Amino acid sequence: MTIKRDQPRFLKQPLRMFGVLILILGILGLTLTIIVTPTFASNYLSQDHNISDSRIVELLNYRLISGFVGGLLIVCGLLLLTLKNLERVEKLLKNALNTSPVTWVILGFSISYLLFFVFPIFMSAQVMQFPMYLPAIDPIGIDLDQMLFYSESLFIRKQTPYVGSNLYPPLASILFGPLLTISISMAYRIITLINVFCFAIITYLFPLKTSKNKKASSLLILFFITGILSYGFQFELERGQFNVIAISLCFLAIRIFHFHFRYRYLAYFLFTLSVQLKVFPLIFIVMLISNWQDWINNIKRLLMLGVVNISLLFVLGPHIFVDFINAIAYQISTPYIWIGNHSIRSFIILLFGPDYKYSGLIQIMLLAIVAFCILLVIYQAYRNKQKGINFVLLLACTLGALLIPSVSHDYTLSILVAPVTMVFMEYEFLGKIGNPRLNKLFIVLLLIFSITYSSTLFSYTYAQLFPFSYESILTNKFPALFIMLLATTLLSLMLNPIRKGPTGSLNLSD
Repeated sequence: MTIKRDQPRFLKQPLRMFGVLILILGILGLTLTIIVTPTFASNYLSQDHNISDSRIVELLNYRLISGFVGGLLIVCGLLLLTLKNLERVEKLLKNALNTSPVTWVILGFSISYLLFFVFPIFMSAQVMQFPMYLPAIDPIGIDLDQMLFYSESLFIRKQTPYVGSNLYPPLASILFGPLLTISISMAYRIITLINVFCFAIITYLFPLKTSKNKKASSLLILFFITGILSYGFQFELERGQFNVIAISLCFLAIRIFHFHFRYRYLAYFLFTLSVQLKVFPLIFIVMLISNWQDWINNIKRLLMLGVVNISLLFVLGPHIFVDFINAIAYQISTPYIWIGNHSIRSFIILLFGPDYKYSGLIQIMLLAIVAFCILLVIYQAYRNKQKGINFVLLLACTLGALLIPSVSHDYTLSILVAPVTMVFMEYEFLGKIGNPRLNKLFIVLLLIFSITYSSTLFSYTYAQLFPFSYESILTNKFPALFIMLLATTLLSLMLNPIRKGPTGSLNLSD
């Protein structure tokens, strides 16, 4: 006869088990703070007698923060173990899990606001901090000035436009030629107004058209206002860049292709124009697929667009094409590395240094992960036979366009707002999952995505005010973008398309 032994009472209550876990973690953290941190600090100081006072303060802050976190975990663990009415707490947590996903999005934004604005500005020193928000250059619009210099070299000096650091396709020098007839200050004002107009179109109007009820929701207002005031978009305007213009042409082409197919040749024209302004929109070529099962026509279309875009690189002749290829090759081999370059290569060099022997291997591995994530999202779109615009794939391609190039300055973050807004405006995407475990995973992914995305809205100079920051991790935008891509890929595996209607709306699978 077997005797059943009941488990201890606290093991039957998940919250008490969780309390034991965080109590153990808190004790370990406090022990490490008391014993290990001073030993590490003393060894560090003994090895470098010329260490600065700021570094000493940073080491002390590490100890202070780890001790605070450890103590907080101990207090929370003891509360969970001694709390009598755990049923009420469990009910509260259950209600929280069943709350609207919009709440988790706003919570993510709030956490980023506290971490990347309130703390560094008001709590990192004895006085309020006033960091330079972005690396402004005098005169304003320096990138537009350089672009016009390339056009001037072509039209006035009758020389190659590939002087200095010109990385734009040859056709771009022709397209900016008309601006040579006006002053640089007037050209900058025109480009700035076009940028603002295009940003409003793709970040507000396009998602509004995507929404089923055609009403501006709280999420749409949140993403639009925070986006238009974001660090990336202001950086774009300050430099006189035209990434938003190029991506607007690309997104307009995608929309025309899917919703007004009889005007598809206009869509091809706009897509080609965007690629000839900036090379990176080429990654969105997979968005010009309406029927994932019609491989013959899809391959014909993609090949046709590829041939047209490659042919346009010869628009100024073979010698100019060679100059363009040499400029791109030089940029790939010797990119400009700084904290505002969120590419894979820049982040690894900032993290490990330029002489780290495994730097190349790590870059290849990260690049392979990025490519795998995008291909997996593409496979999901193919497997689900989705009709219309796949907004998750659109977001994955945008993240790829930000991470893959060897140089991707922070002003390119301005192109991220629109696809994120479009994804979140899909109300079915914010629905509930029938499986409780998947629902919890969905909430976690939603919160992580919201925190990482909203962190990109703030300048890297704020994160530099953290007394305990490790520069390349907290200030460079690569980690946030990489985590967003991983979360997007996982979300794509949890989504199934609605086969009714051409909108390409998404529904969460059970």
